[in-house]
Amino acid sequence: MIPDRIIAEIKNISEYTEDCDDWVEIKKEIMKRIPSNLRKNFSRRDPITKEQIPNEFDMNVINYYYSLTGIKLKILTLSERRKRDDKE
Repeated sequence: MIPDRIIAEIKNISEYTEDCDDWVEIKKEIMKRIPSNLRKNFSRRDPITKEQIPNEFDMNVINYYYSLTGIKLKILTLSERRKRDDKE
């Protein structure tokens, strides 16, 4: 179950992120806007590899975002994100 505060922020974020399909970017936006006690629900990146390892809550948020926007968020590797950033 996703707390109402996070659902409200997802709705707000979806209004300006346009066609962004990068889970990390959407997650960053959510994390900026919610209190620290709600951040604990989200996964943390691996301390050594710095890769994102989504937990069940993350997957619920990804699925909710898809049902809201029709955009399936991608969980890119760190190297994929860096390559994508270089192209932009």
